[in-house]
Amino acid sequence: MPQKTITKEIKVITDQHIVKGQKQNGFPMRKWKISLMGINANGEEESLPYVDHVEYILHQTFEQPLRKVTKFPFQLQEKGWGEFDMKIMLHFVDNADSPAMLDHDLNFQQNHYEIEHTLSFKPDIKPSFIKLLNRPVETISDRDSQMSSNDSGIDGKAHKRRKDAILKEKSKRVKADRSSDEDSHGDSSAASGDDWDSEINVHVLAEKFQRLQASDLIEVIKMVKANQTSEMYVREDGEAGEYQIDLRTLGDDLLNQLWQFCTKRLEG
Repeated sequence: MPQKTITKEIKVITDQHIVKGQKQNGFPMRKWKISLMGINANGEEESLPYVDHVEYILHQTFEQPLRKVTKFPFQLQEKGWGEFDMKIMLHFVDNADSPAMLDHDLNFQQNHYEIEHTLSFKPDIKPSFIKLLNRPVETISDRDSQMSSNDSGIDGKAHKRRKDAILKEKSKRVKADRSSDEDSHGDSSAASGDDWDSEINVHVLAEKFQRLQASDLIEVIKMVKANQTSEMYVREDGEAGEYQIDLRTLGDDLLNQLWQFCTKRLEG
C-alpha cells in the first residue's frame, strides 16, 4: 500500500507598531517582527524540530535583504515605513527535502496577524526525517505557565490560583534565545526582549503580575478593561476563571501604566 504524503501545519506571525516621532518619506516608521510556529492536529502551537534554519528575503532596498535565522521561533525584527511582499524559505534538517518557499505579505493593516500554511512532504524522503515529522512534539502551552483569575471571591483553591498568577503571557512562546553570529542583527536584538515594547519588557512585567496580591490583580484587570481596544488580544472565560492577555498587543501607554502600577504596589 503506497504511503501518503505527510503534511505539517505552520503559521507566520507578524507584529508591528508605529515608532513615535520617526518618519521617512512622509510615512511613520514602524517596527515589525516575524516569527514561525508549528500547529498540531488539535490547533495547539508547537515547535518546529524539523526546520534547520529560515531565510527571509526582504525588499531589495534593505541592507542585506537576505537574512538567515537559525533559532526557533525563527524570529526576524526590522524597521521601515513601507509594506512589501517577502519570501520566507524554510530549510529542513539534514537537507532531507527541498526548501519550502512561503510568500508573505508584510502589511500594516493590523498590529498582529497570523497566516497559516501547509507543508507537504513526499513519503520517499529519508526514513529518519519521516520519523522526526511523526514524532510527538511538546506544545508551547505545555511550557508556558498558565496564569488565571476571575472577579469573584477568593478562598481555597481559587485563592491559590489567583495568588499564583493572573495572566497567560503568550509572548513567552518566543524564547529569549540569542542567534549565532551569522544570524541577522535584527533577530538577535528582538530576542533580547528589550527593544520591542518601548522600554517595557513584557517578560519582566508578567513576573511582576505573579507577585501581586489578589486585590491588586483585580485592579490590573480593571485597568486593561478600561483601556481595551479592538487591536488588543484579551480573552475572558468566567466559568473557567481565566483572564488571558497577549501583553505584546496592549500598546506602550497601557504597558507603562501597568508597569508603574506594579512597581508602586511591589515596592511601596
